[in-house]
Amino acid sequence: MSAEPGDVRAAVERTARAVMTGNLAQVMADLAPEAMAQLMQLATGAQGLAPSQLPSIDGFEVEEEAASPEEARYRVRFRSSMGSVTVATTWRPVVGQWKVVEIGLAGFEPAEGGGTPPGR
Repeated sequence: MSAEPGDVRAAVERTARAVMTGNLAQVMADLAPEAMAQLMQLATGAQGLAPSQLPSIDGFEVEEEAASPEEARYRVRFRSSMGSVTVATTWRPVVGQWKVVEIGLAGFEPAEGGGTPPGR
């Protein structure tokens, strides 16, 4: 079974929805081991800006940056009452399924009124 290029956006949206709803099992299933290590570093070193640390995520937006049969790059912006956090992800087919192989913090926008990121 091979991963189809069109399936990657569905995988990105599934993972973003899992982050939003707190479905940790799905998030972990969609991460390759190297991305899991990067996510752990992001959660501890991002001054509270990791999506998992946002108070009640109320939505997300997915933006494709590049896609091919071998690799796809997406940015996912998670929104909450605190503001929004944008995460950059790189996806590759792993054993026939699209998996996150790279993840990093791409930005933070405070909510109107100048919210302070948690942990600061």
